[in-house]
Amino acid sequence: MTGLVLSATCLAVLVPAAPAPAQLPTQRNVTVGGITLSSPWRAAVYAHAREKLLHPAWGWRHSERDFLLARQIAREEGLAIDEDILFAAAFLHDSGAIPPFAKEGVDHAVRSAELAEPLLRKVGFPMAKFPAVKAAITGHMYDQKAGASDEAVVLHDADALDFLGATGIARRLAVTGDARDMDSVFERLQLVYRDIPGRLVTSAAKRMAIPRLVAMQAFFEQLKRETPPLAPL
Repeated sequence: MTGLVLSATCLAVLVPAAPAPAQLPTQRNVTVGGITLSSPWRAAVYAHAREKLLHPAWGWRHSERDFLLARQIAREEGLAIDEDILFAAAFLHDSGAIPPFAKEGVDHAVRSAELAEPLLRKVGFPMAKFPAVKAAITGHMYDQKAGASDEAVVLHDADALDFLGATGIARRLAVTGDARDMDSVFERLQLVYRDIPGRLVTSAAKRMAIPRLVAMQAFFEQLKRETPPLAPL
């Protein structure tokens, strides 16, 4: 029997070594993603998220990506957003989807807004801004109409973008422990691929979606090549 023997050199070419872990900020007033915690309430919200909002798809890392994406969208659109509102909404918008905070029969966005109010009040958030935070949280999902404020619009589009690309695929795979089979998982991914672009509000998000959609399409095509088609029973 003949076999394929790969030298260490060949393997290094075919399978590049994983990049060295990025050096994370060590300052206590900076998040993992480099967001400055410019006030005590922001530090408290971030600490709450890091400690309590633990989930592979909806947790604090997703929230941080949403904030950074939303801020980028605002910058490219020339929107003068209130970052207090955006920070609070981004880091708390999915808390109602995460055990033990989820409540059966209550939409996770509505539940998240319910949970956000007492927490923000406790940590010293300027509560005059809370109605805008609530609107951004309750309208954050891509299949809902975004709130009217700039903060709500950019969070809506940022959250939609995080369903796309390699990140979107990884998030979907991270929550498929009870899926009936692989095909159903990728049916859901393809639905997102088709549905989200037409629901984006801003021109910036539509541009940002393009490379993510290209990456997803390449993934779907490769998966199709590797997977036999389903035959009718």
